[in-house]
Amino acid sequence: MPEEEPVVDADSWKSALLDLFGGGWAFAQVGPRRHDDWRRDVTAVMALKAVDPRRWASLNYAPEVDENRSGTNSPFFPRSPEETGASLHEVGLESAGRLLVALKGEFYQAYNIPNFEQRKKGLFWSSRTILSRFGVNSRFFTNAAEARRDPHADLLNPDTEWDCLSVYTTDCGLVAVSDSEIGVFWAFWED
Repeated sequence: MPEEEPVVDADSWKSALLDLFGGGWAFAQVGPRRHDDWRRDVTAVMALKAVDPRRWASLNYAPEVDENRSGTNSPFFPRSPEETGASLHEVGLESAGRLLVALKGEFYQAYNIPNFEQRKKGLFWSSRTILSRFGVNSRFFTNAAEARRDPHADLLNPDTEWDCLSVYTTDCGLVAVSDSEIGVFWAFWED
């Protein structure tokens, strides 16, 4: 029997975001896709210069640092679309779903999520809910260096480095790209 697909509406979206990103140092924002070069739209979302076209929930729980070098309330460095794109590596849907779950764990490791085995099914449901918003033809990108070598890497407990895009010591995230929307889902670690 095939697994049931989640229904995505404003309430299920908010619930999934809070399940995966609530209570942590995280960023979850969606903006419109306006350009053929999706990197331009990702840069706008990261700079907080885009509004969710559906007006659904978003999160910006980035930790405060003494010197926010981004010049805004955005946790990301101001970068050109080309610079941002150079730090992102394409991954498949399964890798993307696993990474969204892993972002909840300390140092982006699912095994660091308290009671992970008991919560696993619900966390993966939330991940599928978030990704289903972007449709079957979506593309996904991460700054996890392991994805540079293998777009199908198991990113649930990655043994990798990250090409940091934020003002914090370490960050890891996922970009979802559809024909009409761009999603940016990120977690941060500050020593």
